[in-house]
Amino acid sequence: MRRIILFSLVAATSSAIAAAQIPRMNPGFEVRTFAGAYVPTGRQADDFKAATTLGAALAREFGEHVHLVGSLSWTHGHNKFAKLDDDRTYIWQYDAGVEINALRELESGWLFRPLAGLGAGARTYDYVATNVGTNTCTAAYANIGSEFQRNLVAVRVDGRYYLNCFKSPISGAERTRHDLGFSLGLVYHIR
Repeated sequence: MRRIILFSLVAATSSAIAAAQIPRMNPGFEVRTFAGAYVPTGRQADDFKAATTLGAALAREFGEHVHLVGSLSWTHGHNKFAKLDDDRTYIWQYDAGVEINALRELESGWLFRPLAGLGAGARTYDYVATNVGTNTCTAAYANIGSEFQRNLVAVRVDGRYYLNCFKSPISGAERTRHDLGFSLGLVYHIR
């Protein structure tokens, strides 16, 4: 994981040097939609199965290289708790963060934007099982990805590492857990 982050930061820095030659764009807002996969790791994989995630985000560009991002996602999850009468668990993730990106012009008017970011928020586990309530806990993330932009539309790939607290619906014990999120989406730039 450290090598991936280091590689991304080196790529972003080297691309920033080339960015001085690219015509300046007016900063604005971005609307992002995405679909992807929730991949539990470590102890989280003992309690949950991999699942599909859908979400949306709103970003504010501050210049060409910095974004403030707010996002909301929903995962149609399934838990592995034998004592529950229904394994469905809807996982809601909501957070805000900062992204930095480089900007490199490619052929035919395409822009390549490698990026890295950090953020924090909360996660809600909504259990469908009888007599089990929802619980919400804090979460933080680090992400790396890229956008391939042409005019006002971009295709985005993103990977996130989440660190969050988790409260067991069986014992009530709180633990720190981690998991991964991978997504592919579309971005519309509003100027």
